[in-house]
Amino acid sequence: MSTLYSKIISIILWVLMGISIILLVLFYFGKVVPGTEDTNLYEPVITQTFLVWAYILGGLTAGLALTFPIINVIQNPKSVKKGLFVILGVAVLIFIAYSLASNQVLNIPGYDGKDNVAKTLKFTGTGLITMYILAGLAVLSIIYSEIAKYFK
Repeated sequence: MSTLYSKIISIILWVLMGISIILLVLFYFGKVVPGTEDTNLYEPVITQTFLVWAYILGGLTAGLALTFPIINVIQNPKSVKKGLFVILGVAVLIFIAYSLASNQVLNIPGYDGKDNVAKTLKFTGTGLITMYILAGLAVLSIIYSEIAKYFK
């Protein structure tokens, strides 16, 4: 990457960080919505702006996270094979988690909400089981790497 692009990216990152710091300071030390000053539910005036800024940063991050891999694939087509193996592995993991997840409606006394349906419970269970499997794999890989150091 050329030094010009590096400088431009660095300036953009510093501007984004500066805006974030200014909004953060205004959020914590700025004015409060009238009527909420001395309550547990006080709300800074800049809350909506702060949330919009978070959405902008999240959208920018998601866009860049999708754009750069596509550029990498275009520049290096041989890397597609590795990426497909990763995608296939994630798909298998999610399929296993989906197969293990239950869709049994919960019996919750006093709750008549709309979220206690089989489809929602199945997807929630899939997400939880996927997270548990990934956390377990992370712990196992840490243990393996620590033990493997002693045998090398």
